[in-house]
This record gives sequence, C-alpha cells and structure tokens, in this order.
Amino acid sequence: MNRKTALLVLSSLLAGLSLNGCASSQQGKIVNHSFEFRAHLDSPDVQVLNYEYSTQKPDRDQLLGVGGNRVPQASHISGGFPRGDFVYMKWRIRSTGEVFEDRVDLRERLPADISNQRIYCVLDGAQLYVLLTPMDYYRQKVSTEEMTKVRAEANTPLKRFLAWNLLYRVKQIYPDPITQLR
Repeated sequence: MNRKTALLVLSSLLAGLSLNGCASSQQGKIVNHSFEFRAHLDSPDVQVLNYEYSTQKPDRDQLLGVGGNRVPQASHISGGFPRGDFVYMKWRIRSTGEVFEDRVDLRERLPADISNQRIYCVLDGAQLYVLLTPMDYYRQKVSTEEMTKVRAEANTPLKRFLAWNLLYRVKQIYPDPITQLR
C-alpha cells in the first residue's frame, strides 16, 4: 500500500469513527429526569407482570423482577441516567385474568429536552397511558373544596393520577401524542 492510499484509508476510518461517536453520544446522553408507575395505588385491579424503561433490552435477570421473581407493583427512578427509547408494560387484570402488554416507542413522543420531567405510566384496563409532568409545580395552591371535588370524581386510574397531580401540568404522550390534559 502506498503512502497516499494509506492516508486515504486512515482519514476515512477517522471520519467514520467521529460520525459514529456523534450518533452514540446523543443516544446515551445522561439527563436528569424520572420514570415512575404506581399500579397498586392507581389501578388496584391490575397486577404488573413486567416492565421496562430503557434504551436497550435488559438481560434475563433484570426481566425476572426482584425478590423471588416478583415484579414490583410500583417503581420510581429519578436522577441523572440515560433517556429511554421505550416503555414496555405487561399486566394482568385481576378480576378477569386478561393479560395485556404494550411497548411504546418514546423517541418521537418525548420533547427534545426532558430535563426535570417525570415519565409516568398508568394502566387502565386494557389501556396503557404514558404521561409527562414537570418536576416543579405550576400552581401554588389548590383549595380544599377543589381538591375534595376532584378526588371524589376520580373513578378511573387516569383520573386518580390527575387528582393527585393537580399542581402539575400533565401531558399525555401515549396513546395520543402530546395532548394537554389540563
């Protein structure tokens, strides 16, 4: 190989590596945000069988859950960690035994900046809802009367979540993209 060919190969290799580095740096970017669900409070008739919030499929041990193959009925992770590409939930309705699962691609549903945002999942019968809320309040106060009224009318898992989050702006990002709920 002559010197000119070697330089051409080397420069092509370096250019390819730098482009690859740019693409992968966006994918694994550390962002301060949270992921959460509380099926035992939002949806008492639902049993979570499996869940994932990830940028890649976890290994088999992660899929088995914690404590003797039991999957937790609530999860909360908050802090600086990679932005997930998807949410996966599998659940059973206790009263009927029906099993459902859904995998939501978040890449086009989340805003570009999810810093200080909470991704929250609600299971309502056969439907998975994925909601996005900021970690800071947008309202200072809610009257006792308003809180009592809203909580009394909260007769579905989604309405229960909204009732407990009156101080936050809540956006539904799945099933309908970016619908303002309040």
